[in-house]
Amino acid sequence: MDFKRFVDLKQIECLVACAQTGSVTKAAEVLHMSQPSVSKAIKTMEEALGIQLFSRYAKGMSLTREGESAYRYAKDILENLDKIQDIHAKQTTETLRMSNNPSSWFADAFLEFYTEHQEEDLHYQIYTTGTREIVQRVEDRKDDAGFVYVIKNQKAAFEYYLSRNYLEFTPLAETYVALFSGEKNNSENRQKQDAGLSALRLVQRFPDEFSPDNYWDIIDASGHSTENAETVVTTNSEYIMTRLLQQSDLSNISAAWLTQEKPSELTASRMTGLKEDQIIFGFVKRRGEALPEGVAMFVDYVKMILDAGIEKPV
Repeated sequence: MDFKRFVDLKQIECLVACAQTGSVTKAAEVLHMSQPSVSKAIKTMEEALGIQLFSRYAKGMSLTREGESAYRYAKDILENLDKIQDIHAKQTTETLRMSNNPSSWFADAFLEFYTEHQEEDLHYQIYTTGTREIVQRVEDRKDDAGFVYVIKNQKAAFEYYLSRNYLEFTPLAETYVALFSGEKNNSENRQKQDAGLSALRLVQRFPDEFSPDNYWDIIDASGHSTENAETVVTTNSEYIMTRLLQQSDLSNISAAWLTQEKPSELTASRMTGLKEDQIIFGFVKRRGEALPEGVAMFVDYVKMILDAGIEKPV
């Protein structure tokens, strides 16, 4: 006999309910069924299997040895059905999967977006890393968008690299190379900085091929270079970077704020005389594919922030 032709999901539910309550009456209450319907479901299963599932008593019922085995399998079926239902539930909750270069400005923008949308059914996956890994993550579909900073004279090479991997770059704003001086720079250290770029003690991010941090060995109008500057700390942690700038004599050369600085933020001074000091901020996505709705919302929010406060420190 083909067991699957004679047993349905409701009968499996009856088996599990009777096993767990020890009573047809109680099982019927749990399942919101009539007592005769539960009894019939159990009898149909026993006939289809050719075994007795329960031993009946005046005040209840208990599983037979064969019934215990059938119960375990029936329970697994119901649990797996619940897991399938969970897949649908998770699909209704959108997860924004994004990556970004280390950036306090980006972190603030994301925090503002999250605060505004925290009542919505959104989850977030934010990964901070270098440009090359961001490109790889978007290509591998680990992220739907990756936010990066690119030196302007590297834009053509960067876009060519992306095109070979079926990706595209959308610029959102431009800024420039700036010097973030440590809050605890004493007068001696400031004099060293005034003397030239090579005298700087720096905290810098890990550079990669397309990272702006890879091009600080440039010469200013006075002939000074960062080539001999001492990079004391290298990190991709924005928290460590900020704390060192707030509490040490170290400085950082990186992209200036994309919008006007807040009073509590570190002050950036523009580095003049560089051969190339323009930096483009934008995002990478898969070519020809629309962004998921939530990610598109975030991109629009970033555009709004940029349009509202594009003034930059000088």
